[in-house]
Amino acid sequence: MRKVIVVCILAAIVGVVAWKYFTTEVADNSRSRRGPGIVAVETARIEQTDLGDRVVFTGTIKAEERFDAAPKIAGIIRSINYNAGDVVRRGAVLAVLDDDEYILAVEKEEASLLVAQATAQDAEAQLEIARRDYDRSKNLRDERVISEQEFDKIDATFKAAQAKYDTAVAQVRLAEAALNTAKVVLNYTRVRADWEDGPDERVIGQRWYDAGAMVAANTPIIPVLDINTVRAVISVSEKQYPRLRLNDRVTVTTDAFPGRGFPGRISRIPQELGDLTREAEVEVAVDNPDLALKPGMFVRATIEFERADNAVAAPLAAVVRRDDGLRGVYVVNDDQDAVTFQPVTEGIVDGAYVELVNADALLGREVVVLGQHLLKDGINVRVAGAAPRESAPAGSGGSGIADTAGGA
Repeated sequence: MRKVIVVCILAAIVGVVAWKYFTTEVADNSRSRRGPGIVAVETARIEQTDLGDRVVFTGTIKAEERFDAAPKIAGIIRSINYNAGDVVRRGAVLAVLDDDEYILAVEKEEASLLVAQATAQDAEAQLEIARRDYDRSKNLRDERVISEQEFDKIDATFKAAQAKYDTAVAQVRLAEAALNTAKVVLNYTRVRADWEDGPDERVIGQRWYDAGAMVAANTPIIPVLDINTVRAVISVSEKQYPRLRLNDRVTVTTDAFPGRGFPGRISRIPQELGDLTREAEVEVAVDNPDLALKPGMFVRATIEFERADNAVAAPLAAVVRRDDGLRGVYVVNDDQDAVTFQPVTEGIVDGAYVELVNADALLGREVVVLGQHLLKDGINVRVAGAAPRESAPAGSGGSGIADTAGGA
């Protein structure tokens, strides 16, 4: 049984080899009878134009500066003085929290201060009396009118009055500090627009809370944005990252304003890429004088890394790689019936066009952009739209248009 299987396998292999040889011989004999084939192609003209090596990145608009106004204490919002889109100046009161409790706290500390001041005044008067007694007693002791024991009692009374006065003064300072603290806390019920740098005016981004809401301390309630200049944060792959330079010019576009470009420049280049994305979050500074760009908008940022004016340009589809690795274009002759392979050196790629370096001699020539995978150097072609060639000589067989196998 095993021998039968082996014989069948060998017979199948021999049959496949014989079929392939037969079909190849038939195809070769057919080609030899028909003569050289003609390949139908489409062409385009090599022209002179301006090219730029442009790369488009996607990103999001963010405010140049952002101040999230938040209360420093917990409380109920009594009022919010601005709405989304309003312009505010530095120091403006954006919102007010309920302050009844804090007003009472201030009044209490004011009363405590008055008590401390009165106590200090009484202690000062008692100290003055004790000082006079001390001075008189000292003279009487020196004149031996009073005993040393009597003087020691007067000296102790003076020192006690001095300590009482120092304590009263400290109590006044403590009461003043407590009053100042209460006033500061009361001031915390006013949520202000207290940013440090930048212009004196900014715009309200949105309102996250309304009057009556209970908010915790340090809870942002109103974002205040500086959008006179905005930042386009774009994602740059590690392949393009080394090409970036600070202050490189960028054109930013958005679907919100079709046909309009916003000029910008690269302002920040991070020195690390994301571990997962392998991309860098690069920032582009964009002037926004009419405040058209808003934080959160999706944008496209176009960076032109290189530019070639009046370059010799060919359609990118025209450049092919031969089996030997050489890259070039198939140039159609003046009669538009044959092609010649012309090696080229590629330069800037701009969309569907590529720069041909040192190729002035090719300017104005027609090159193949469709069908070039069927071509070889010197093969006959028929250009789409051109007058057809005369039919093949009698007896050559075929229609004069090579099929895919014959033109390869």
